[in-house]
Amino acid sequence: MDEESVKLGPFAYMKLGIGLYRPAPVAPLSPNVQADLLRHLHAEYPSLQQVPGGVLFSDPATGRVLVIDQTKIEAVEHNPNSPLDAVERIRLTFRKVVPVVAYAAPFFVRVDGAGTIQALEGLNPTQVLLEHARPREQWQAVAGTCAFAGLRFIFRTFDGGQRDLHVEPLFAQPDKFYLMVASSAGSGAATLDAALDRAREEAALIERLSDRIVSDLAAGDP
Repeated sequence: MDEESVKLGPFAYMKLGIGLYRPAPVAPLSPNVQADLLRHLHAEYPSLQQVPGGVLFSDPATGRVLVIDQTKIEAVEHNPNSPLDAVERIRLTFRKVVPVVAYAAPFFVRVDGAGTIQALEGLNPTQVLLEHARPREQWQAVAGTCAFAGLRFIFRTFDGGQRDLHVEPLFAQPDKFYLMVASSAGSGAATLDAALDRAREEAALIERLSDRIVSDLAAGDP
């Protein structure tokens, strides 16, 4: 369906997160490891905070956050101008971190994306979603008038992974659709670069999937 025919802008990322998740937790980060991480990362992430079992690095000026603990290495960028550029920045960061914390293959990657799609020319996201998730009168008799509705779709991937997508109105800006997508691979990658290549593909896929789903919902396609 042509986007122009259903009055929509393109998907715009509000947040992109990429994580490497361990199959089993390891020991908490030692003070020596934390000091090594600080030496490698202080230029990119000037703020350091202790969290249970690890550390949280951040750069408030750019909205970048990096969490390293017993279960994961996870980097988040808020409002990235280019999601693919964000993936490459995260790749460079992970190359510094992985040897320091002795994270060994296989690398299980998860990608979390959140973003919006602008509804144009009077299109109402709330009404679109209520058409696809109609509340029954007997429900409203119990709970009151249903003002908003959301949808959730779960897709299984070829390797046993999952893509979990939520679409709902953006409460602060009711003329926008808000989408959240979590993609997790079912099998681990043999190398860090292979895992980040998968993350790059997922970041692009999240945009395409979000655009297509909202376009079809707004067009009223069955």
